[in-house]
Amino acid sequence: MFFFLHLFTGIVLGLLVADFLHDRRWVLPIVIGSVLPDLIDKPLGNLFFADIFGNGRIFMHSLFIFCIFLLIGIVIWKRWAHPGLLALALGLLSHQVLDLMWEDPKTWYFPLFGSFRYVQGGDFAFILLQRDIGVLSEWILAVAMVGAFILFLAFRQYGFLISRYQTVSAWLLGAGAVVFLLLSGVTFVTGLVSATRTTAILFRFFGWIEPVECIIGGTVFLLCAVLLWRMRSNLLKNRTIIFAP
Repeated sequence: MFFFLHLFTGIVLGLLVADFLHDRRWVLPIVIGSVLPDLIDKPLGNLFFADIFGNGRIFMHSLFIFCIFLLIGIVIWKRWAHPGLLALALGLLSHQVLDLMWEDPKTWYFPLFGSFRYVQGGDFAFILLQRDIGVLSEWILAVAMVGAFILFLAFRQYGFLISRYQTVSAWLLGAGAVVFLLLSGVTFVTGLVSATRTTAILFRFFGWIEPVECIIGGTVFLLCAVLLWRMRSNLLKNRTIIFAP
């Protein structure tokens, strides 16, 4: 899938895990892990070594690398109780799932089936970039995340306003949860029944082609709805919201 959807997924997953475990140290590594494969593999495979790989999904898109991070992360977590590398592994896995890596077994199960699959040379990176720029949802997610970051900074400075206007804040969080729940339902149903008209709309908006992409995207939206509802519940119970100072 696309960069800002990966980033959005990492943020939602990181905040949700941190909220469940009451540990904000999980957030940043999960977010980094959710976009790290593209930040490493695409320059390596499509630019610097395009003639060798010709593929933006190589090492960091493989289960082998994920397992290395996972095992080392578990050791660090058990020995020093620090979730950093384990959280990074979780972010990596989210990226691989969103990219449907099981459909490219030579990469996902590397090195079991030999070297990586060659796709195209260096020009292919620009073709992918042009495709990504044309996806409407990427622009909306980018603007939304910039807006959310600004609100986050404002909350850090003026967090007392949340308590003062608790009812309004809770209503906004609840409304957001309902919107994402409805969006999740639409995408889930579209993926399951392959409704032609709805599929065409989702393709133009999200750039999704396969039904499984709709199901996975619906899962991401469902997680976002759960996160917003938990934030609403914590606010109404006068508990600390996970990104509070």
